[in-house]
Amino acid sequence: MKLWSKEALVLGGMYGVLETPFTYLGFETVTDIFFVVFICCMVLLCFNKIPKFISKTIENYPKVSYYLASIGWIPYFVILVTIIISGIYYCLGYDGALFSLQIFCLGIIVIVANILSLLCAYVRYKRIMR
Repeated sequence: MKLWSKEALVLGGMYGVLETPFTYLGFETVTDIFFVVFICCMVLLCFNKIPKFISKTIENYPKVSYYLASIGWIPYFVILVTIIISGIYYCLGYDGALFSLQIFCLGIIVIVANILSLLCAYVRYKRIMR
């Protein structure tokens, strides 16, 4: 198994950019479809198959793929933290209000992480282009 880190980060960035507006607008069905496609593409990357839309995006739009890769770690982080929070909630059985507060705080962390990641990528890209 070869690690396709750039492709995985671009996939995460695409998923984050496409899924975020629908999440905040409340279209759960659309976000579920994006999540299933994201998981399927992650499995394909694990078996050394790169989906064509990812390779074409990296090839044709290098600047966009650079910014997508900069925020591509966030969906993986959110999935991991959500699994951990849910596991702790079910194992320890604490109050549902605390669970809701943790998920809300995770949403705020995601927004801040997006802003900081894009800002760092912008500054780094401008330094490289000098």
